[in-house]
Amino acid sequence: MSSEKDGAQTINGAGGAMNGDKKSNTTSNGATSSSVLSLIPEEIPNMSTGSLETKLRQVRDAAQEHSQVLTQKLASSPSGQNLLHIGTSLSTLPPDLHTLLTHMHPFVNVLEGFEQDQRKALITLVEKATAIRQDQHRVRTAERAADLYADLTSAEACIQNNQGRSSTEEEEAIDDLDRAASLERAAHITLCLVEDLHAAQDHISVWASGSGSQATGNNALQLPSMRTPSRAQDNEFAQFLLKLAPRIRTLESQTVRALGNLLEDLLQKFASLLDGDNPTMEDDLLILGHCMRGLALLGRGKEVESIFARTAIMPLIRSLVSMGRLDQGGSRGECAGLVSLLEEITTKIQRLYGPVLSLAEVTFCTTDLTAKSADVDLLSEGVWVPIATALMADAGIKMTIFSPGIASILQANYVALDNFLSSLAVRLLTRSTEIPTQDERFLYQPDMTPDQVERAQDRVYAHSKTAEFIKRWNLPIYYQLRFGESCNRLNKAIEQTRREGWVSSVFTGDSSDYIREKIGLELSFFQELYAILIGMWRKDVILPPLTNRFLRGSVQLVGRSVSFVSESMEGKIKFGEEPPPKETNGDQAKPEGGPNDTSTTAAPPPPSFSSRAPYCWGESQDDVAAVAWELTVLESALMHEYVDTITLAMDHLADDLRPLVLDVLKEAAQQIHPVIDKAWNEIIVNILTTKCSAPLAAVKGVAATYRMTNRPPPTQASHWVVTILRPLQEFCQQFTNRIPERVGSRWKQQVVVTVADRYAAAVKELLTTVERTENALRTRRTTQRRQVSASTLSDGEKVKLQVYLDYQTFRKSVKQVGIDPATVIGLSQLEELTSAGVELQQRSTNGM
Repeated sequence: MSSEKDGAQTINGAGGAMNGDKKSNTTSNGATSSSVLSLIPEEIPNMSTGSLETKLRQVRDAAQEHSQVLTQKLASSPSGQNLLHIGTSLSTLPPDLHTLLTHMHPFVNVLEGFEQDQRKALITLVEKATAIRQDQHRVRTAERAADLYADLTSAEACIQNNQGRSSTEEEEAIDDLDRAASLERAAHITLCLVEDLHAAQDHISVWASGSGSQATGNNALQLPSMRTPSRAQDNEFAQFLLKLAPRIRTLESQTVRALGNLLEDLLQKFASLLDGDNPTMEDDLLILGHCMRGLALLGRGKEVESIFARTAIMPLIRSLVSMGRLDQGGSRGECAGLVSLLEEITTKIQRLYGPVLSLAEVTFCTTDLTAKSADVDLLSEGVWVPIATALMADAGIKMTIFSPGIASILQANYVALDNFLSSLAVRLLTRSTEIPTQDERFLYQPDMTPDQVERAQDRVYAHSKTAEFIKRWNLPIYYQLRFGESCNRLNKAIEQTRREGWVSSVFTGDSSDYIREKIGLELSFFQELYAILIGMWRKDVILPPLTNRFLRGSVQLVGRSVSFVSESMEGKIKFGEEPPPKETNGDQAKPEGGPNDTSTTAAPPPPSFSSRAPYCWGESQDDVAAVAWELTVLESALMHEYVDTITLAMDHLADDLRPLVLDVLKEAAQQIHPVIDKAWNEIIVNILTTKCSAPLAAVKGVAATYRMTNRPPPTQASHWVVTILRPLQEFCQQFTNRIPERVGSRWKQQVVVTVADRYAAAVKELLTTVERTENALRTRRTTQRRQVSASTLSDGEKVKLQVYLDYQTFRKSVKQVGIDPATVIGLSQLEELTSAGVELQQRSTNGM
């Protein structure tokens, strides 16, 4: 900067010696001179003054020219005109910046010195304030450490006093209560010490990991501040706690041991009271509360559960559970004593430890519905887990209970244990007797609410031991056994019905009156089927986890029965038996037990029923109608009474289960509906049509009745006409009340229409034959004409009149069976074919 200043002064001085006016111009335009100087090339520093002045004048002229061009361009644009207004402010710009900086140096130096002095004063102030603050913090830390150390020593003294007391000397209950309370206070102190120790360890770890990065990241220009935390202050207390860490850990273990020993001693005292009568129940419950809360504070809730299970429940279970006790009252392997055993276990636990369980549940259960566990869960971990372990650990007991191999025993065992498990919370978390108290206003009395009992039961169900316990049951095998029994029973009924017919008595149940009167089934086979279906939902058969399987099995049994009915109705399965082959003379002469006879099979016993040759019952309209009615009743029962039977068996799931059962049983009903329709609209229609069409063969004999017989004209219908629809009439009278509503009268319409069509075809054929015969006879009599009265009818006309009278009678028969003649096409054809009968009847009447 000084060299540039000297150079500028030299140039300006030279210009002043040559031209004084140039000096004033250079001074007034300092900024321009500095710009010009910067344009002088460095490689020609020894140019003469004249050359420099010439060069400067050229530069000024060029600058003036460029300035005019720039002004013209700015004036020609709207945006440039705005820039021209700042031209007046250019005269206010400071002179040469170098000169300005030169004049600012002294002032800047003074400011720098003042800043250094103030920084030193600030550093001194902060150091003194930091020292004061450290001393104050050290005092507080010392007080806190002294309090903490005092708590530590007091807790250690409490533990030492507890260990020094003899367990054999007789002590007052109030001393035991004080002892338990002091141990709970020691647990509180230990918890605080352990938490402080954990915090100190975390602090030291964070400080050790961040100290190096903080030292390297400090900024030298950063001002000191009292807000900057001092980690050294906190490190002192953390290091103090780390030195006490062994004693704190020892205190923690000793406190847990002391509380556990006291809890175990008290539970042994409860176990010694066989009758459950404890005069010091108040104080004992208070002591138990202190022990359980102290251990829970230290995170040793599992220790409480383990001590309770080991000291209270397991000895009780070992004294009660045995193979002999399970089989009490029955034979080996029947588990006849399981129900009484579970009842005895529940009663003793409730009498001895019911108040303890209620106290723990009320103390440690949470009102949070989403919580899956409690700090101390005596019901699940202390009671249920030992019982389940005892039943599953012993191989013999496990095999007897869970895999007896007999369906009825397995079902009874499952129901007994399921009822025991479902009522565990209700039975144990209630107080059997009122505990006498000195003053109830100052003593805590556990009061179980229904919500608390329900949450406790939910925890039992959600426990992993419960899931393991449920997996022990081989329920699929049980279902196969039960379903196999039902299938065998149904197969026997099917086989006996096939041999002896629908009238055979195959019912083996004990509710025939209910099925006959309430349900309406009359055939023995269908009574047996429905008895099998409702038998699957008896209380001693059904198991709730297998509801879906039993429901599916019911549908399969119905499908098996419907398939048997359908196939036998169509003739695919024949009823009856082939008669045994008759013995030949050679077979009768052959001696029994000969040398060539190696067969050891005995001859089959003679049948106990009158055998019948194979036949198809689908050929009898009465059998078909009776079976179809039974299927109709069965279909209705499946959708109503059977649904009620299932929902009553699953009463706790009735509301949710009923829609599902209806949907499943609709599938079974859909298998029955086509069979009923086929029975009425196809089988019965074909049988009745065949029977009703049989008398129509007499239509051909009408011509022979009057041809060349000289009989008088008919006055009434043929005797066989009234027999055409007689099978239909008799059938309708017999099954009037057993025709399904959805079947209606369509099947009857089909019978009448078919018979009428056949009748019309036979009449048409008859009349055609008569007309042809009349024409042939008329040509032969042309040479032997004789006078005939106009009222006399020919043989052909007598036939037509008879057919007309038969048609009228048949029409009345159609009305009698409930069919509108106007809807029968065959009657319309008959009316058209016999239309001449009206005139012939009048002629015959007049001739008489």
